[in-house]
Amino acid sequence: MMAEIIAFTDIVAARRRAHSQACTQACIDLIEVNLRLALEHFAVADRSERALRARRIRVLSELLEYALHVQ
Repeated sequence: MMAEIIAFTDIVAARRRAHSQACTQACIDLIEVNLRLALEHFAVADRSERALRARRIRVLSELLEYALHVQ
């Protein structure tokens, strides 16, 4: 039976990828929570605040789209 030799750089790169993916998923989770909260705030906002709330929803949506694309 032959032992498989794995390059140290491959191990380090795999760990970095795993860490990066975990961080990206944590960001996605946080953005989703904030987006839900922004939608709730928009639903009950005064008319004078709605444009600001809509902008926040748009920005969070764009961040979520980017994070999902990067993942």
